[in-house]
Amino acid sequence: MNKYKQSFKKNSAMMILIVTVILIGLLLINYISKKNNLNQSIGGSFLLTDHQGNSFNSKKINLKKLIYFGYTFCPDICPMDMLKISQIFDQNPNLKKKILPIFITVDPSRDNQKILKNFMENFNDAFVGLTGDKNEISTVIKSYKIYVNYNKKNDNDKTYLVDHSSLIFLIDENDQFLALIRPNELSVDKIEKYLKEII
Repeated sequence: MNKYKQSFKKNSAMMILIVTVILIGLLLINYISKKNNLNQSIGGSFLLTDHQGNSFNSKKINLKKLIYFGYTFCPDICPMDMLKISQIFDQNPNLKKKILPIFITVDPSRDNQKILKNFMENFNDAFVGLTGDKNEISTVIKSYKIYVNYNKKNDNDKTYLVDHSSLIFLIDENDQFLALIRPNELSVDKIEKYLKEII
């Protein structure tokens, strides 16, 4: 009887272990599947206006693209993140042969082509600054799942701040999502190393 009980306990323990492993495996597969689906839903092509006043079609750029969303009236975070990206291209001139750095405004009401051009002069000349009308910018923001909130006191407020996601997107030559980088969490050297590993 004792042998039977011991055998039963061993078999039960083994079954529990097998079921647990299977459940963990299914959960892992489900997680990976959801993550891949989310990644596939981020990104896409866009048609905007660059800081020189020219039409910009991302489909016609046969390079990977490093995209940062921000606004020129940002008092701190945007300029700091842009300087990080700019330093990477300053230190690695050959990167521009493989990657096009892009700044897309989330504040088209104020960031017209002239203001954007002045802003872009502060950074590496490989950078392309992009703006557009409200609908065009809204479409791109939605495609890249960017959070944006305009803190306007009233309709006449011209000095409002904008809350927005501070993220760098790397997309491939076909405008498909490759990677997401949080510039506030990484140094210039770490971002640079990460980019070199990907490309």
